[in-house]
Amino acid sequence: MQRIADLIEAEAERADQAALARGGELAGAGAVQLVRFSPPRVTAEVDDGAACVDFRLVDETLHWHCSCPAGRNGVFCAHCVATAQSVRIRTDRKDSPAAPSATASVRTVRIAS
Repeated sequence: MQRIADLIEAEAERADQAALARGGELAGAGAVQLVRFSPPRVTAEVDDGAACVDFRLVDETLHWHCSCPAGRNGVFCAHCVATAQSVRIRTDRKDSPAAPSATASVRTVRIAS
């Protein structure tokens, strides 16, 4: 079974360059507050227009949503990227040395607005 952090990171790697750049800036500036962090769910508030990001793991499928206009239109936006980077930092600090499987399949579904 894959962890939610692995699925979030895999999705973030597919984000466009603008979202990656802005998301990195937001994460680096400390704009992400992880509100909920549990095996099946991560919720964050991002201080860039007060966006709310929600990642959920349902039957090993990542469902995600961001409250910003781009996120509501199905884009893995800068807020999602910033949250993904914050999740990675948090899990890197306290995680085991086990690496995610390179051959595992990843499925993602955007949560309807």
